[in-house]
Amino acid sequence: MAIRAAVLLAVCAIAAAELRIGAAKVNSTMPTGVPLAGYNHGPRRVPDWPIPKLGEYTTFMMPSTGHLDTTWAKALFIDTGSDRFCFVTIDAIGSDSTIRAMALTMAQARGLNLSDSNFALHGSHTHSGPGALSPNFLWAMAPATDLLVPEIQRLMSERVADAMIEAAANMQPASLGVGSGLLTNVTTNRRARISPYLKPDSIDPHLGIIRVDDLSGKPIATVWNFAIHGVCWGPEQMLSNADIMGGASDAIEALIGGVALFINADAGDVDPTGEVCDGKPNYKGAPIIAAKVKEVRDSIKPSPDAQVAGYSEVVHFGPTNMNLTFARFDNCTSGGPLDICTICRILKCDANLHLGPAWMEEDPTFGAFRFTVDGTSSLMVTMPGEPLTELGSEVRNATLALGFDTILLAGYSNAHMGYFATADEYDIGGYESQLTLWGVGTADMVKAGCMRVAARVLPPHTP
Repeated sequence: MAIRAAVLLAVCAIAAAELRIGAAKVNSTMPTGVPLAGYNHGPRRVPDWPIPKLGEYTTFMMPSTGHLDTTWAKALFIDTGSDRFCFVTIDAIGSDSTIRAMALTMAQARGLNLSDSNFALHGSHTHSGPGALSPNFLWAMAPATDLLVPEIQRLMSERVADAMIEAAANMQPASLGVGSGLLTNVTTNRRARISPYLKPDSIDPHLGIIRVDDLSGKPIATVWNFAIHGVCWGPEQMLSNADIMGGASDAIEALIGGVALFINADAGDVDPTGEVCDGKPNYKGAPIIAAKVKEVRDSIKPSPDAQVAGYSEVVHFGPTNMNLTFARFDNCTSGGPLDICTICRILKCDANLHLGPAWMEEDPTFGAFRFTVDGTSSLMVTMPGEPLTELGSEVRNATLALGFDTILLAGYSNAHMGYFATADEYDIGGYESQLTLWGVGTADMVKAGCMRVAARVLPPHTP
């Protein structure tokens, strides 16, 4: 009897260690009239800004007039037998820490077994998704998202929780694999016109793929990770939509099957080319992107023995440090005709704007997730805003040096704290530089956060 009991316990242990994965997509389209987040000018802004024009859901922005397509909350839920992980993507301008916390609390109250550290929320960065979701007053007053409407914030949180619950309910024995390829000629660097360091083809071409199949080989999900701004539609578009990333995801689902989840990367200075946007909403670039995703996915061999590890940590940034000197907006931090910056340094004058947590998130969550398959280890590391490609390259190279084989950069994740320009691009100036909110050292702070969490999930063979 003792031997039989031991055998039964061993069988149970093996079963408990079985990799199970589920995916789900939930309609998260918000009501007509909710402002569209992303642009703070043109028809999106009230005519006499900053004088408000009150609507049902709007204050400083104009109400949306309908919906061009469905905007989704999509979830991937992974149970390794020893731990559980959930990744949720939303068709929105970015992620938000309050929605992340509310959705997790809602899901846990409904019985979901998931820890905060193993949950990541990713915004696609469409510029035609719902606003009125974030309490960050700076974005509201820009106005790029408009003032928080608690009813809309709660509704989006509920949709995220629904996707998490449904994905967990859909779990089944599965195999997982990670790989990457290069996707070119669909994006362009928009700062090339002002930066001497950049050319139009200074983009991040890395296309990261997480392939998830059931044990018969049928697709469950495809996570695709790529750097691209959701700006095929401009501020004149008053119908909510998921932009090119949504169109590409639709094409991926039609071509491959299963659920396609898009996670944006280091897209802070990367736009789609005009040709990619041609024919919108039947985007010319959507089938091109889908075909490349399928090509890379087909090259990946998934395994039912894949291992997943994760670690998240809150990193304190403190109040913003927005340099508002004349010299700063004349695109310099030292020198210049009057050498204003040097004078200010001597006089110790401070024209920086130090905004606290009511204005902008200052305690973001960084996350690192390791996927080990057949002896190779891939890392997905999150960043709470819009990294420029130079920062993305620095993080990629630094994490590869830790021993990882493939890197997925997850920008716009867990919070949205503006742009992350590196020091040289910060000095050049421009829109992205001026919205790099913690000064010339912002990118270094983000990189340090990434490295801090990545070091906690090192590949098994790393000493």
